[in-house]
Amino acid sequence: MKTLKYIWRNVMRNKLRTTLTILSIGFSLALMTVLHGFMVTQSAWGDEAKKYNRIVALNIQGFSGRLPIAYVEKVRGMEGIVDAVPYAWYGGLYKDEAQMSFAQFATDAEHAFNVWDEFKITPDEHKAWLADKQGCVADRTLAEQQGWKLGDKIPLRSTFYTFPLDLNLVGFFDAPNNTGQIWFHWKYLDEGLRNTNARGDGNAGMLYAKTRTAAVIPDLVKKIDAEYASSEHPVRTQTEAAFAQMFSDMMGNVQGFIQSIGIAVVFSLSLVAANAMAMSMRERTTEIAVLKAIGFPRSRVMRMILGESCLIALLGGILGVSIGCAFLELGHRANPQLFAFGVKALVGPWMLVLLAVSAGIGLVSGIVPSVRAAQLSVIDGLRRVV
Repeated sequence: MKTLKYIWRNVMRNKLRTTLTILSIGFSLALMTVLHGFMVTQSAWGDEAKKYNRIVALNIQGFSGRLPIAYVEKVRGMEGIVDAVPYAWYGGLYKDEAQMSFAQFATDAEHAFNVWDEFKITPDEHKAWLADKQGCVADRTLAEQQGWKLGDKIPLRSTFYTFPLDLNLVGFFDAPNNTGQIWFHWKYLDEGLRNTNARGDGNAGMLYAKTRTAAVIPDLVKKIDAEYASSEHPVRTQTEAAFAQMFSDMMGNVQGFIQSIGIAVVFSLSLVAANAMAMSMRERTTEIAVLKAIGFPRSRVMRMILGESCLIALLGGILGVSIGCAFLELGHRANPQLFAFGVKALVGPWMLVLLAVSAGIGLVSGIVPSVRAAQLSVIDGLRRVV
């Protein structure tokens, strides 16, 4: 207990230096927390998708290719399929905003909640959506963030389609996590495009289908791909989890990039912390000599100095992980398409690893000063000030 008290008093002895060291470690660890949290989000998205037995089909050329709407009805009638819907990204800008702040998808109001059966909507609001050609439903969390109420108008001008939308908000759906999406009638968009002779009519965008069991998915994937393999618009079908992984793959070897950044950050932080500890030891040469003169063994001197460096680094790690988690939560609220999960869903061993890394930085940075202090003779220590 006396040793811990001594360590704490030394940590607080030079508050400015300690604070700056903690902040330098904290902000660097905050960056690492955000980067690792983003990667965990991508993995969690794929794991979450595995629960719901959904498959996704899109043109073999990717998002730029056309997927005829007739495919949806054909897939819906296949053995093993519960339901299927079109799912076309609109990419609209709300009112005067310069950047898209939420996602909008054209789908089938009658079948959408059969495909996403974990999403909940009241029967009255679903009925209102079915009855209103320009109606739309929004994720309740998104609606609360935007301050929307039932009956509000949601005008959208697309960056992709030439047909603007004038939507009526008629309902909210509750999803396990904030999707940041609104859904509107695919037919409303399609009719608008056809009436204005604009490109993109008859295109389902993507096809989402719910299967009866996970066991039938491999056969269905092969069957759907084979069905349209020789057509003008061949498709590539995959599980929703594989679809989620595809987005991670599109970003390249981000994990390797993050690991490289992490190694560089840990190395630089070790040097910063080591410099701070070395300065601290130089100032306390006499004190260490006195401690050894009154009987403190070398091992205890080493433990005290290593404990001090580890404590400072660990405080920086706690600060950094806390700041990083705050950024992840803000990212989830501001852009749930990119950060699909809040911090509560991301809590895991990786956070403890980051704290362990911070403690490791303290341990590494304290080795040289602690060894030098342990080897310091009483005479040499006292001679420096006498």
